[in-house]
Amino acid sequence: MTPRRSAALLFVTLACLAPHAFAAATSKPASTSKPPPPAAPSAAPGAPGKQPRLEDFIAPPGSAQKFQPFMLHADYWVGLDQRAKLDSIVFVLDNGARCAQVMDKDSTWAVDYTWVYPHTLLPPRWYDAKGLLKTGDSLKLADDADLQLTFGTMRVGVHAGSLKQATNEAYRLRPVEMPPALRGRLKLKVDRAKRALEGKPDAEPSETVKH
Repeated sequence: MTPRRSAALLFVTLACLAPHAFAAATSKPASTSKPPPPAAPSAAPGAPGKQPRLEDFIAPPGSAQKFQPFMLHADYWVGLDQRAKLDSIVFVLDNGARCAQVMDKDSTWAVDYTWVYPHTLLPPRWYDAKGLLKTGDSLKLADDADLQLTFGTMRVGVHAGSLKQATNEAYRLRPVEMPPALRGRLKLKVDRAKRALEGKPDAEPSETVKH
């Protein structure tokens, strides 16, 4: 799982997954008489969507993705109403973070900080994107390794008038470690994921994915 090999794979993957996102960010209206159609808002909090993918989690900063998983569900909210409607264009920040503009509140952005918990092949603990790559590389983990992951996300509302300001705020506010409040909320999620992987009959669905 070397950064160079992962980056090459991710660039191709994102080019296939999100052509509409890049087109929406760069295209111009065909006619000045008709405004371009508005982007569809993201799903409401808690709505079902695509499951998280490791490729998305460690995507290169500066990428823009449309309707990607990390803005569809959050486990812990800070400074933002859970009913807030988000723009469907999601911007990739450093170390697995994401941000999107809040549609129904002026000068407000939602920033997602995400960690992953591997159930196989890596020491079982919470990792950010950089930590996951570093550990995988140190253990000489193959790019196609059979990883079982649970994702945990904290969503923070920030006041910003532009993407640049939102990005600066996201980096300023980023926690060094996973906050205890989020870790506590994710304990049950991880336990359910473990039971599901063990095939326990009473296990509940969870955001655990195979890579």
